[in-house]
Amino acid sequence: MDLLDVLWNSSQDVKIRDVRTDIDRMKVERDLSGWDARELAAENAELKLRLGLLVRLLISKGIINAQEYAALITEAQPRKDDRS
Repeated sequence: MDLLDVLWNSSQDVKIRDVRTDIDRMKVERDLSGWDARELAAENAELKLRLGLLVRLLISKGIINAQEYAALITEAQPRKDDRS
């Protein structure tokens, strides 16, 4: 395989990834269109409850401590200069 083939394959991989991302986004948008605000709010509340229980379980088992969790949350949030 020569350099031209590698560049072509890389270019095609990027294009395929972009198409997959677009398809996934459209699926989510289509799936959400069938939900009403109450269903979304109930689902959101359920997910928050489950996340809270999972974090408490991880902390109680000593897998992670509260400071590590807080640091992970801080790192995961976009910086002010990263937002558009």
